[in-house]
Amino acid sequence: MNEIKGKKVLILGGLGFVGHNLIKFLIDNYSCEIICIDNCINSSPAILNGYLDKITFLKLDAEKLEEYEGHIISSDYIFNLACIQVAHSADDPLEDLRVNASVNLRILEFIRRNKVSGIKKFVYTSSCSVYGHSSKLPVSEQDNIKPLSHYAATKYLGERYTILYNKLFGIPTTTLRYSNVYGVGQNANNPYCGVLGIFIKQALTGDSLTIIGDGEQTRDYTYITDAVKATILAAVHNESTGDTFNIATCKETSVNQLVDIIRLFVNDLSVKQIPERDIDNIRRRLIDIEKINTKLGWAPQVSLIKGIGLTLDWYKKELNIV
Repeated sequence: MNEIKGKKVLILGGLGFVGHNLIKFLIDNYSCEIICIDNCINSSPAILNGYLDKITFLKLDAEKLEEYEGHIISSDYIFNLACIQVAHSADDPLEDLRVNASVNLRILEFIRRNKVSGIKKFVYTSSCSVYGHSSKLPVSEQDNIKPLSHYAATKYLGERYTILYNKLFGIPTTTLRYSNVYGVGQNANNPYCGVLGIFIKQALTGDSLTIIGDGEQTRDYTYITDAVKATILAAVHNESTGDTFNIATCKETSVNQLVDIIRLFVNDLSVKQIPERDIDNIRRRLIDIEKINTKLGWAPQVSLIKGIGLTLDWYKKELNIV
């Protein structure tokens, strides 16, 4: 991990949930020189208060390479976390394609055409939603890809470009598939922040927890610090080059079980059920992490109960709840 210490790091989508946590971690632990690019459509620089004077922040659309191409050339590591939220991807499929795949291709092509040789690793972050429905659980990186949304389809396309440019042109690249990342720093006011973020805000503000369907659908929840550490490890590890890794816990938890865990921390919870939605409507999700454990030596450290407790404490501060 110390390989990244003091290095110049370019982060696209740096104000997002994983992005701003990655920036804070790199500053606090590795004194990196950070270049953060974000168009601020879904976030605000305020999320990095206390850190803005320690980084270079550029309010830009990632597509405007001409505005930051010098940073592409001079960076040691590049993390592309820019994306369209899954719930919005079907509203404008062409914009979803542009952000999730086309911009990624343009950056890779810029690196190739300009023979940029100083980059130690280009990391593209994707999602375990690319697997869609799977009859085999846990699902591994070798299993079939069955996208069920525009978001999943374009994320997979972004992955393939990333790996292709390693295979054909020798650019050191890695792709990562996150599984339901949650935790400290997730925007409590964003209705698409994920079921755990929504539940915790509802619990702390006295609202009923909204269960979609019967609540027996499962997901594999990954705490933010585990995701950040895995992301950095994949960037610095030689064995990650040209490969794709799941970042998850290989633990399956139902929505109803989430409610039971939150009840351990918050009394007098009420719930309400609403019909199922079409977005990411997958009955079960359980993600295999043997590959990243075997090749890179990573394993999650934060249990779901501990992670929910830490997240609750942070949300209380954000919502000014004593």
